[in-house]
Amino acid sequence: MGTKKGENVPYRDEPDRDDAASTSSAVLLGDFDAFPDEALPAYEDTPSQPSFAPDFSAGAYPLNDWYCNPPELAFGSYDMDKTEQRTRFPNYSTNAGTLKSMIGEQASYPPYYVVKLHGSHTETRRNGNKETKDKINDFFIKINLTNLLSPGPGADSTGKLELLPDNKRGFRGTRFPSLNPSLQDVEEASELRAWCDKYVADPAGVKSFTLKREIRNHDTKKLEQLLRSAIQETNYRGHLSVDFQITHQTVTVYSPGMVNQWRITTWIRWLFYLTFLWIFSWPFLFLITSRYAVVKAVYEYADKPPGNDVGRKPTVMSEVDWYNRWESAIRRAALARMMCKDDCLDEAYRIATTRADARGAQVGANPSIPSTGNAFADGAFSLIGQGMRVAEDFTNARGWGRDT
Repeated sequence: MGTKKGENVPYRDEPDRDDAASTSSAVLLGDFDAFPDEALPAYEDTPSQPSFAPDFSAGAYPLNDWYCNPPELAFGSYDMDKTEQRTRFPNYSTNAGTLKSMIGEQASYPPYYVVKLHGSHTETRRNGNKETKDKINDFFIKINLTNLLSPGPGADSTGKLELLPDNKRGFRGTRFPSLNPSLQDVEEASELRAWCDKYVADPAGVKSFTLKREIRNHDTKKLEQLLRSAIQETNYRGHLSVDFQITHQTVTVYSPGMVNQWRITTWIRWLFYLTFLWIFSWPFLFLITSRYAVVKAVYEYADKPPGNDVGRKPTVMSEVDWYNRWESAIRRAALARMMCKDDCLDEAYRIATTRADARGAQVGANPSIPSTGNAFADGAFSLIGQGMRVAEDFTNARGWGRDT
């Protein structure tokens, strides 16, 4: 079930922005005027919930609805893109049990994982002898992939904790990656607690302990190829970028103290950036900080890495199955020139486009030929239909979003 060729929108070299957007949407939904009560929902910053109970064959939870961000930590803050959460809560540096409990709780929340599709093209404008190039954003689509990392909320979403092996270099309370010290004599069940004890007992005045979240065995290369093919089927000729973004990737505990307070205070960091004092402060912080980066929480997209699909079992669904679910919605969102700035396309939109495709396929399989009872009028209708098909073929051949 795909978007019909007749839905393509011809691109004009100097389009009016408002006209182009309204024309795109009108063509997108034009096929379904006969079903006004079931029209596709308009994209909103706060997506509405479907009024029906969809059938989620991949699990008991809606694939875009159950996920929530990791809980905020006391004395905590984020960097600008929310890749790292930082905290100076004193108990994490003075009580090993509290630190261990926090790591276990944070590991039960996967990182926020989205795919972004950005379509753009350039337009050259001439004013006398002066030539300028403008970048035009055609669409920006975001889809949440986080819920493909675990079957549902609760204990099932907990990542697998992995400790730094003895034969691998890393930050073990050291300034530089090292093989020492190791915890060879500690039982595996208590190794995390042993590292927490060691961090708390470390007399260093400036120290940190980091938990890293890692996504494993997701075939992003295959999925990117599939997503590009979906956009290509709309006859889009602009520049397409496909990016996989991860936020809430690390949690770092800093020991209390003036130096660590300054290093995570936003306005002080910007002051050092703008005055280029970071050139001197970064080596200083690197040399005085005792780092512990010995634990990671692993969230597996599948039980085997890409490349050998024989017997490979995904946690929720394979890359191809996910693409088949979203293919139509992605094409329609691109044709509608959607701009998902803050929120992602939701499950309600995907289901609505799937149903619209089903109705369109049904109407296409049993087209109604208008009959007036007048042979001359019926022949005219036939000629008009042929002319519209020729126009569609011309539109598809020309493409839209082409650089000019």
